[in-house]
Amino acid sequence: MDKEELLDRRPLLSDDQLIMHDHEPQDHEKDAAVSFSWRRFWAFTGPGWLMSMAYLDPGNLEADLQNGAYTRYELLYVVLLSTAAGACYQILAARLGASTGRHLAQLCRSEYPRAVSLALWVMTELAIIGSDIQEVLGSAIAFEILFSFPLWLGCLLTGIDTLTFLALHGRGSGNGNGGGARALELLFLLLLTTMCVCFFADFTVSDPDGIEILKGIVWPRLEQQNVMQAVASLGAIIMPHNLFLHSALVQMRGIDPRDRRRVREANYYFALESSLALFVSFLINAAVVCVFASSFYSGQCAALSRPGAISSLAGTGIQTACIPIEAAIASGSPIYDALTGDVCRADHPPRCTPCVVDHQGGVSLGSKPNAGYCQEIGLSVAGEAIRESLGGAAKTIWAIGLLASGQASTMTGTYAGQFVMEGFLDLKIAAWKRVALTRAVAIVPAVLVAVVSQQRQFQTDHFNELLNVLQSVQLPFALLPLLSFTASRGLMGDAFVTPQGVAFVLLSATALLCSVNYALVYRIFDQLLTPHASLWVWLAVGVAATGYVALLLYLVLWYPSREGGKQAGAVARRRQRQRQRDVDALKKHRLEASPRSQRAASHGSLELSDDEVAV
Repeated sequence: MDKEELLDRRPLLSDDQLIMHDHEPQDHEKDAAVSFSWRRFWAFTGPGWLMSMAYLDPGNLEADLQNGAYTRYELLYVVLLSTAAGACYQILAARLGASTGRHLAQLCRSEYPRAVSLALWVMTELAIIGSDIQEVLGSAIAFEILFSFPLWLGCLLTGIDTLTFLALHGRGSGNGNGGGARALELLFLLLLTTMCVCFFADFTVSDPDGIEILKGIVWPRLEQQNVMQAVASLGAIIMPHNLFLHSALVQMRGIDPRDRRRVREANYYFALESSLALFVSFLINAAVVCVFASSFYSGQCAALSRPGAISSLAGTGIQTACIPIEAAIASGSPIYDALTGDVCRADHPPRCTPCVVDHQGGVSLGSKPNAGYCQEIGLSVAGEAIRESLGGAAKTIWAIGLLASGQASTMTGTYAGQFVMEGFLDLKIAAWKRVALTRAVAIVPAVLVAVVSQQRQFQTDHFNELLNVLQSVQLPFALLPLLSFTASRGLMGDAFVTPQGVAFVLLSATALLCSVNYALVYRIFDQLLTPHASLWVWLAVGVAATGYVALLLYLVLWYPSREGGKQAGAVARRRQRQRQRDVDALKKHRLEASPRSQRAASHGSLELSDDEVAV
């Protein structure tokens, strides 16, 4: 083992620091509560808002619009619960970074064996690349809606945000004043404000049903044909790379992990900021759901997918919405008959039974057009569908919001890629090289997808679905290390370690979340891998699945038991040291108490009784 590897595996804190970190707090420290201050809150504000961009990326927006168009307001509670679960994990990530002074990727490198940390790095990089491709394609679609650029050109233009990132990140970095990070955070606040204005403007124009919105949030219900849509929505919201990003961003506030008062204050404000930022992200996601629910949901189209329905779509997993006629024809995506579910002939216009849009509990009788065809919907179709339904201004506003989402999330992904590469590999290369490498890895496949699907853009929606699957299978490799590290007294200290009850609840939620995600993965693979697939395809899937399960079992079983043994040993050593200190203190007390004892001590004959030692 070389010197660098030894350094990588060194304890988080030195012995002196551990004493400071683990010492039993005095009464005034235990009772001291952090009092809220707007000035202090502003000082800690930034990481949470930057982190929240991942909850508003194009992949999430596509899940939102499909939720509304396919299920109306039924799955709003799923969006709320998913965001709440994400907030819990993000608060844990912030606590980890503030309490240990190191972010999640660095801890994975130092705490796990080299082979395991490299495997985790590969998994995390795959998640980042998949997310980045979605974000680049989302920005490209926005450029096409606004300026009629081809998708491949929009992908290349999205790379310009890298230059913006570098310019802002480099500002102030030379003198270490943090100006670059602060400028980035302000830019993200501007982009978030843009999304709020745009999506709530379309929300107002679409005239949604307020009573149904409230029912969707507070009344959990789930029809059988909407189960997989709920699973897809749940899997799209919590992003693996965002946990690595958040644990690193909080360290830009210069928090000393040995200063327990300062760490407690930081954890308090980071939790407040994360909760507020993700509540705003929920409102934006809900607004998108409502726009498409009020504009494109049709009970006729929804009935085609119900199990037991007399329809060609029953049991296929395909769901449709009522897309305005011109937009449906222009998309190139298959059109389904509203009575039988059969694919319609591609005539102009198609020989097909049309559908009607449900509005305020019935068929829309206003000026808004409500006739259309049953068809799948995604980001590629959404812009033209909004134009036909809500008008050209609403389409432009939607595209601006989508562009802000794509630009913000691509920069967030680039930032996360930097921390992941530095933390796992400890690469010592220039910042611009790291950013360029991270961006190139995502833009190249995005451009290839854009070129292939230029004439049939609905295929990008299917590709986005596969990328959501990729995110789903990578999620455990961020959540399990996070839960393990935050439950470790050796890393977090007694003051900030996750309580056992909370840790159990979070672990149970993680198991449920992963199970739900695996249901989505099974559905996709069941559609892609037919019994007639090549033997080599099945062999590759088998090898990949074996490695995946082995890594998962290591994180679930071996590492926690190893950490538990280390903690038990540490507790025993602390008790032994405390016992020795108590014995020494009692000896000193007896020396000071009696001259006879002092004389005995001078002859080395001072002994304690068994009862005194036990005490």
